[in-house]
Amino acid sequence: MAKLPMYQQIKRDLLDRIARGDYSPDVPFTTQREICDRYGVSMLTAARALTELQQEGALVSSRGRGTFVAARRPAASASAAPPTITCIIPALTSGDVMDVVRGVERTAAALGFTTSIVDVEGSWERQREALRRSTHSAAVIVYPVDGPGDADSVTYLREAGVPVVFVDRYWPELPAAAVLIDNHEIGYHLASRLIERGFDRIGTLWVETDCTSVRDRQAGHLRALREHGVAVDAELLAMRDYLTQPDDARHRMLKSAIEHGSSPIGFVCSNGFVLEQALADAIELGLEVPDNVDFAGTDRKVGRKSSIPPLTAVTAILPQRAVGEAAARIACEAARHGRMPDPSHVTLSAEFVERESSPFQLQLVRRRGA
Repeated sequence: MAKLPMYQQIKRDLLDRIARGDYSPDVPFTTQREICDRYGVSMLTAARALTELQQEGALVSSRGRGTFVAARRPAASASAAPPTITCIIPALTSGDVMDVVRGVERTAAALGFTTSIVDVEGSWERQREALRRSTHSAAVIVYPVDGPGDADSVTYLREAGVPVVFVDRYWPELPAAAVLIDNHEIGYHLASRLIERGFDRIGTLWVETDCTSVRDRQAGHLRALREHGVAVDAELLAMRDYLTQPDDARHRMLKSAIEHGSSPIGFVCSNGFVLEQALADAIELGLEVPDNVDFAGTDRKVGRKSSIPPLTAVTAILPQRAVGEAAARIACEAARHGRMPDPSHVTLSAEFVERESSPFQLQLVRRRGA
C-alpha cells in the first residue's frame, strides 16, 4: 500500500502516544511548533493533524488555556457527518459541467461521501482561493477555468494530504490524476466528416482558447486536414474567441471567412453554445446552409433533449456524467486509503451523431426570426 500522507502518520503516532499515557488530560498538549520541530513538517501539516484529532474527539480545546487530551475518547457516532469531496467548477451555466457535477455527487454518495460544489464563475483568482480553502476536504475534484495552471495551489493541498483529481482538462506542468474526454479524436472526427461531405476549406470557431481540451481538439483538426490532403489555412484555424464577440464582429468573422475563398467552408465549433450561435448567425446573415457553409460541433442538452436544431451538422455527445463518476471513484478511493492518486489520465470517448440535411427547416427558422 502507498505510504500515508505525513499528517496521517503524525496523527497515528500521536494517538499511539495518547494511548500509552504519554499525555495527561490536565497538561497542555504538544503545540503546532513542537510538531513541526519533531516531525520536520510545515505548520499547515501540523495544523491539519491537530485539527483532525480535535474533530475526532481525541483532543479538546479550552479558550485561554490551550489544547488538551480528551479525558475520555467518545465512541464514534453513527450520525457523524460523512467526509466531503469538494468539486471546484468554472461555472454552473453549462449543461456539460452540470452533468459532471451530477456524476460526482451520485458516485460520491454511493461511496459514503458528501459533495460540496464551488462555482468560481470563470475566475482564475476565485479558483485559486477555492483550492487553498479546501485543506480540510477529504479530496478535491477540479474542473479548471480557461487559462494558465496553478501548480502552487495543488502542491499546497498535497502537502496538507488532500488528494486532487482533474476533470475535462489538466495542467501539463503538473503530473496529476485526471479524467478526460478524447478531444483529439473529437477534433479529428468532426473535421474529417466535414471534409468527407465535400468541404475543402475548414475553419474553427472557439470560445475558450487556453486549456488542454482546446489544444487537443485543434491537434485533431490539423491531423484530419493532413490525412485528407486539405490545405491548412492559418487564418481560418486561428484560435480566437467567437462566442463572446458582439453581433457585428461575429458576422464579420463569418462573412470574411466565406468570402476569403471560392469554395464552401465547414466550421468546427468548440462547444454547443458556439454551434448554436454560429447557426443563428448564419440564419441572420442569410447564408445558405449547407451549400455555402456548414457547421459541426459538440451537442448541448437542455434537460434530456438536444438544443441543436436538426440542420446539417455532425455533433459529438460528450460523456460528461461518466467523467464525473470516474473522477469521484478515484478521489473517494484515494481519500479512504489516505494516499495520493496515481498521476495517470483516464480518457473516455465521445459518441458521434450524424444529422440529416434539412434546408427546408432552416428556411422556416429564418422566416420566424424575420
